[in-house]
Amino acid sequence: MDSSVEPTRVSILGNEDIVVDYDLGGSYIINDLLTSVPSSSYVLITDTNLYDKYVPSFENVFFAITTERKVQSRLLKYQVPPGETSKSRATKTDIEDWLLSEERDPPCDTKSVIIALGGGVIGDMIGFVAATFKRGIRFVQVPTSLLAMVDSSIGGKTAIDTPAGKNLIGAFWQPSKIYIDLNFLNTLPKREFINGMAEVIKTAAIWNEEEFEYLEENASRVMAAIRNAPDTSGQRLSDVRSIIKKLVLGSVRVKAHVVSADEREGGLRNLLNFGHSIGHAFEGILTPQILHD
Repeated sequence: MDSSVEPTRVSILGNEDIVVDYDLGGSYIINDLLTSVPSSSYVLITDTNLYDKYVPSFENVFFAITTERKVQSRLLKYQVPPGETSKSRATKTDIEDWLLSEERDPPCDTKSVIIALGGGVIGDMIGFVAATFKRGIRFVQVPTSLLAMVDSSIGGKTAIDTPAGKNLIGAFWQPSKIYIDLNFLNTLPKREFINGMAEVIKTAAIWNEEEFEYLEENASRVMAAIRNAPDTSGQRLSDVRSIIKKLVLGSVRVKAHVVSADEREGGLRNLLNFGHSIGHAFEGILTPQILHD
């Protein structure tokens, strides 16, 4: 993005740790990371569907910026299979063993920072890895799906699934930063986009009448844009850029406000679970015919 224009920041738990805008790209994120979450070792973890699309360019920009700034930091990369089945004890163990391996030369330590690049599965699982590795290390969320942007990346709920059910083993572990680059939505499949919009609608319905009315007024324009084929040029959402940003920010601010007031889900935060219990039941029975929310 234009270096003279600051992206929108949202406060959570007393710090402006959520960054929302278009064109954050690798350069903004990397520069901000090196300044606000400094480390000698960054570990970028994503799934195999996203790896080739985003990791090589991220790595090139990382190398260029660290060289220019004369920062002695390395970028390690790891990929896991996509989908809910990867959100497991087995995958978590594989990642931890890889982080601890002498092949990392040196292995990752308490000062390392993990970057979770992906949707809710990646964010939940990698957040739990960060919560338990070396008794807890810093991690950063870079959500790539709309649902992850407005829901799972915010609030520090991390977990893996077990045969007994979803998200039954986990921890509250807050990310050091959440970078919400709305450009990812240009490549999001229509089905996944609508899946995330369900969360936006739900949040507006339970919290903000004006936001809900704004949704109603702009629903046809948003749906028309979503029906366009995913692309990397940014044209898909060009007619609704400001609308999408306003909708995402509205949901993000509600989630951040609720988490700040009730981080550990002792009362108010339960409001955000509206519809989740029965939704997870349907999801468990009908996946993959239906998606979360």
